[in-house]
Amino acid sequence: MKFEGEHLLPGQLGHFFAILAFVASLVATISYYNAVKVKEPLVRDSWKKLARWAFVIQSAAVIAVFSCLFYILSHHYFEYKYAWRNTSRDLPTQYLFSSLWSDQEGSFLLWSIWNSILGIILIRTSKNLEAPVMTVFSLAQLIMASMLLGIFILGYKVGSNPFMLLRQAPENQAAPIFQEANYMQHIHDGNGLNVTLQNYWMVIHPPVLFLGFASMIIPFAFAFAGLWTRDYTGWVKPVLPWTLFAVALLGTGIMMGAAWAYESLNFGGYWAWDPVENASLVPWLTMVAGLHTLLAYKHTGHALKSTVFFFFISYVLILYSSFLTKSGVLGDTSVHSFTDMGMTAQLLFSMLVFTIPSIFLLIARRKEIPGNNKEESTYSREFWLFVGSLILLIAAIQITFTTSIPVWNKLLSFTGLKGLFKMDDIAPPSDVMFHYNKIQIWIAIVLGVLTAVVQFLKYKDTPKGFFTRKIWVPTVLAVVFTALIAWKGPITYDNYGAGFLTAIYIMLFASIYAITANFTYIFSGLKGKLKNAGASVAHIGFGMVLLGALISSSKMEVISIDRMKMLNDGFFRKESKQNPRENIMLPKDVQVQMGDYHVTYVGDSTAKGDPKTYYVMHYERKDKTTGEVKERFTLYPDAFVNRKENALSSNPASKHYLTRDIFTYVSAAPNKAEAAAADTTAYVAHEIKVGDSIFFSKGFMVLKALEPAPKNKNYVAEKNDLAVGAKLEVHTQTDDHFNLQPIYFIRDSSYQYSVEDTLAPLNLSVRFTKIMPAENKVELKVKETAGFSDYVVMKALVFPYINVLWLGVIITIVGTGMSIVQRTRKSERNSKAPTKKTPVNI
Repeated sequence: MKFEGEHLLPGQLGHFFAILAFVASLVATISYYNAVKVKEPLVRDSWKKLARWAFVIQSAAVIAVFSCLFYILSHHYFEYKYAWRNTSRDLPTQYLFSSLWSDQEGSFLLWSIWNSILGIILIRTSKNLEAPVMTVFSLAQLIMASMLLGIFILGYKVGSNPFMLLRQAPENQAAPIFQEANYMQHIHDGNGLNVTLQNYWMVIHPPVLFLGFASMIIPFAFAFAGLWTRDYTGWVKPVLPWTLFAVALLGTGIMMGAAWAYESLNFGGYWAWDPVENASLVPWLTMVAGLHTLLAYKHTGHALKSTVFFFFISYVLILYSSFLTKSGVLGDTSVHSFTDMGMTAQLLFSMLVFTIPSIFLLIARRKEIPGNNKEESTYSREFWLFVGSLILLIAAIQITFTTSIPVWNKLLSFTGLKGLFKMDDIAPPSDVMFHYNKIQIWIAIVLGVLTAVVQFLKYKDTPKGFFTRKIWVPTVLAVVFTALIAWKGPITYDNYGAGFLTAIYIMLFASIYAITANFTYIFSGLKGKLKNAGASVAHIGFGMVLLGALISSSKMEVISIDRMKMLNDGFFRKESKQNPRENIMLPKDVQVQMGDYHVTYVGDSTAKGDPKTYYVMHYERKDKTTGEVKERFTLYPDAFVNRKENALSSNPASKHYLTRDIFTYVSAAPNKAEAAAADTTAYVAHEIKVGDSIFFSKGFMVLKALEPAPKNKNYVAEKNDLAVGAKLEVHTQTDDHFNLQPIYFIRDSSYQYSVEDTLAPLNLSVRFTKIMPAENKVELKVKETAGFSDYVVMKALVFPYINVLWLGVIITIVGTGMSIVQRTRKSERNSKAPTKKTPVNI
C-alpha cells in the first residue's frame, strides 16, 4: 500500500547515517586496535590513518543523524513516532531541543555527539597514546551507534530507531487507522512534550550533563591504555587536565539538574535523593576520589593502582547509571527515569564490555603497576588524600546500594533465590531523606575537615611545628564563626533527635572550617598567588556548598501550616507523600495568613498555546505592630491539570531574596465546573435581631449591628439606593474570628435585592433577604456547603541562605577551571623543556 502525505526522505537519510555511524565506528575500533598491536611502523601508521578517517566519518554521520531528527521535529512530521511522542504544533520553538533529547534515542544521540567532539580533540592531542586511547573511544562510539540502529541481528533487535514511522510501531500495526492509505489526514497534532520538560533548564541541563558523561571515559581510556600497552606512567600527565574537566562538567551538570528540580519539579527543594540524581552523583564522587589519588601519585609515587581503580569504576558507574535510568528498573522509585524500551540486555552488555576487560587488566597487571613501597607518614598530604578518597568511596557504596534496591529485587527473582529462601522484596527506606542523610552527614563532616586541613600538610612528611603554626588561625576563625551562627541564628532541627542535631552543628563547623582554612591558605601557603590557587578556590566553593545545603535544609521552614485543619488526613493520595498539615487551602479572594505573609489567591489563567494553568497569588507582608503593608509581590506557580486522570503536575514559583527564597507550588486544585454543578445545598432562613446568634457546624455568628452605609466587594452603590448591611462577627471552634456583611437594598423605590457575602474558609454563604420593622428583626439565609468550587491548595517553604549553595557551586566550577588552565600550561611548559627521567621506587 502506498501511503499518502508521508515525508520519508529525512527518515531514510537519518537511518542511513545511523547505520553509517555504526559501520564507521566498527572500522575505527578495529583499525585503532591493529595500530596498537602491529609492530611495523609503516603498517601501524597505515592502520592509524584509516582509523582517523573512519572516526571522522562516524562523527559526521552522527551530526547528520542529529540534523535529520531535528528537521523532522521542527517540521512537525507526525508520521514519525519520535515526533508524535515528543512534540506538538503549539510547542514553543526553544523547547524543540528539549524534545530532541527527551526520549532514550535522543539522549544516546546527544551523548554520541559529545563523544565524537572529544574524540577528534584527543586524536589531535594524545600523541603516542592516540591508538590505545582511541580504541577505547571508538568502541564506546560503536556501542552508542548500536543504540540507534533499530535492526534485527540473529533474531535480536539491536537498538531503537528514532526514525521509525508511527504506523511501523509494533503497538500500532494492527490499528485500523493505519490500514488506510490516507491515514495522515487524521493526525493533526502530536502528543506534545511532557510539561515538566518545558523549562529552560531542560534546554541547557542535558547537554552539559551528557558532556560530563562523555568526558568520564577519557580518564578511563588513558588508564586502560597505560595498562594495555604497559606504559604505566606515560599517561599520568596528560590525563590530569582531562580529569579536572570531567569532574567540573559532570558536577556542573548535576547541579544544573538540582536547579531544575528546584525551579521546575515539586521535589520540595533542589535535592530529594531521587535514584536518577543518585545515579549521576556516584560516579562524580569516585572520579573526585581518583583525582586526589592521582595528585598523590604525581608527587610521591603512591596510589597509582588506586587511581586506575577509581578511573575504571567511575566510567563503569556512568554506564550503570545509564542502565538504571533507561532500563525502566527505577520506574516505581524515580519520578524522571525512562520506561523500558526492550534494550535492557543491550545496556547490560555495554556495561560488561568495559567492566570485564578493565577489571581483568587491573588484576592481571597489578604487580607491574609502579608504586612506592615506603609507608606513608600520617603527617603527609598523600596519606590523607588517600583517606579522603576512601571516604568518598564509602559514600558512593552507600548511595549505590540503596539506589539499586529494585535491581537487587530483580536479581533475586531472576536467580530464584527469593523463592528458595522464601524472601520478600527488599523494601526501599520509608524516609528516604533521613536514610541517606544520617550517614552522608558524617561523611560530609570528615570531608569538610580534610578539605580544610590536608592542604597545610606537605607531601611525604610535614614538620609538626609547621603544621600547628599554620592551622591554628583558620581553626580559631571556624570556631568563632560557628559559635556566632549558633548564637545569632540557632539551628533547632530536632525532627530526628538530639544526636542528629549534634551532627548538624559539627557539620556546620566542618563546612565553615573548609572555607576559612582554604581562604587562609591562599595567603599563607600560596602567598596570595591566585593563578596557583585553583584547588583552594574550588575547596572554598565546596565548603560553601556544604554550608548552603546544611543551613537551607536544616532551617527550612514550612509556612503553609493548616491551622484550621481544613484538609483531612485522606485529602491527598498516599503516593503523593504530602502532609495535609503542611498544605494550606486558599479560597479565591480570601486573604490567608501564611508565616509573615498574607496571601490571596486571585484566580488562574492560561496563555494561548500553553497547556499549563498559572495560579495568581498576591503576597503582602505587614508590620506586626502597625499593620502597615511593607511589601507586595505576586507569584505565578503553574500546573498541568489532567482532568481525565484527575492528576496535577505542578511547577513551583519562588520569590528570591539575598538571604532566603520563598518556594511555593500548588499541590491540589478542584474541577471548578464539576464542584459548582454538584452544589445543591439549600439556604436555611433565620429571623434574628441585633445581638442574636446563628449556629453552624464549625461555630456561630453574631449579628452585631445594621449599618446604613454597607461595604461589600459585590455591591456597587447607585445614587438613590436604600441599602442596609448586616454586620456579622463569626467565631469558630478554633478561636478564629471573621467578619461578614451581606447587604439588603432597594433600588428605584421598588426593586429589592440581596447581596450575598461568603466566608470561603468555612464554606459559609449568608444572604440578607428581609427587614421586619414591626418585630425589630431581619431575615438571614445561611448556606453551609460541603466544599468549595474555586480554591487551590498550596505548599510554601522558606529556604534560608540558599544562595550560599548556588554561589558555592559557581565558585567550585571557577576554581576547577583555574586548575585546568594551570595544569595545562604546566604540562605545555614541561613538554617544551628537556626531559629528565626520575626513578620511581617499585
